[in-house]
Amino acid sequence: MPLVLASVLAPGPTSTLEQRRQEADHHLHEIVTRLTGAGVAATAVVAVGRPVQEIVRLVEQEGCNLLLLLPRGEAAHAWGALGNFTDKIMQASPVPILALPSQEAAPDRSDGASITTVIVPLDGSSLAEMALPYAEELAQKLAAEVMLARAVSSSSVYIGTMVDMPYIDPQAIEVADNEAAEYLERVATTLRADGFTIHTQILRTQPAPGIVALAHQTPQSLITLTTHGRSALARWFMGSVAEEVVETAETPVLVIPQHYSQLYTLKIADLLAQTPLFAELTQDELQRIAEAARLRAYQPGEAIVREGEQAAGCFIILTGQVEVVKDADTAKSTVLARMGPGEIFGEMAMIDDHPRSATVRALDATECVGLRRSDFMAELQRTPEIAVHMLPVLVRRLREARDTTAVA
Repeated sequence: MPLVLASVLAPGPTSTLEQRRQEADHHLHEIVTRLTGAGVAATAVVAVGRPVQEIVRLVEQEGCNLLLLLPRGEAAHAWGALGNFTDKIMQASPVPILALPSQEAAPDRSDGASITTVIVPLDGSSLAEMALPYAEELAQKLAAEVMLARAVSSSSVYIGTMVDMPYIDPQAIEVADNEAAEYLERVATTLRADGFTIHTQILRTQPAPGIVALAHQTPQSLITLTTHGRSALARWFMGSVAEEVVETAETPVLVIPQHYSQLYTLKIADLLAQTPLFAELTQDELQRIAEAARLRAYQPGEAIVREGEQAAGCFIILTGQVEVVKDADTAKSTVLARMGPGEIFGEMAMIDDHPRSATVRALDATECVGLRRSDFMAELQRTPEIAVHMLPVLVRRLREARDTTAVA
């Protein structure tokens, strides 16, 4: 992944601005030289203007898809009187933000140590769940475990007052705990079916402090969460939690802006619309299915599905090529087909859960959109019209499969 190193200078007298620009440019190019020497592609950009606006402009201009912030303690010192830069950039960034803790905040942090746990705070909303695709992708690439957490604070089960003292109903707390546990287990079950190692944790405290404490107790962890948009009302609910976590956590924090997740969904919906299986669905139906779909990346030679394993869903190839192999691990191995971008495999698994009839493996670096059968069936229950629109396509594909078998 190439890096763009950016430094933004505040406007000032022309006589000193050029000197500051040269100093900043020299400093960044020293870093670029070190990075390129280590095999990392890097470039440097020096801009003049208001920090947040210039950073956003550079992100869009350079085509970046991740914004890496300075360690938070250093950033606060660097921006000084310009205000809380981190909060402002979180509200404005068009791409996910990875914020790192300072050495002062995390003195025991081991630089370069692998992330072993991805923590995902959930509050039961679809907005919070937008962080799940990114957490799954990270867990897959890093071979990390996933920790799902939900806060159940006393304020969420507050009943009233008794003799001018706050009164918390113990039964209400138990109900809230049970609801949180059932919700987390429901999400965990779906992820475990995809082969992820999942843990769940109920936090009996306010959300932000609870998330930070959980990360502190979980070595080599990374927090992945969403911020619920730019509006004042949305930020009042979730934005403040994300900002407090970023400011106080002693671990890296990946923040996914709501609007970025919506673009992710639209991208997948457009891809689904180009496949025969989903071509007859409306845009609204496509987006509903896209919300449950996941992008998956595979290395050359890596098996995407294996013959004999329980079918869990279908895949649409986004980039790269795959081969379909019968008896892949035996001397009778036979390549049945090769497939490329836009093609779909495993679609019959959307209807039944019979074992896979062949192995599909990546021929080169391949990216697929995966759709779980459980997610698809849940969406059919919510929106039966999807089944009505897809039925003719499925019947046609079953007839084609039957005719091919008859000829063979």
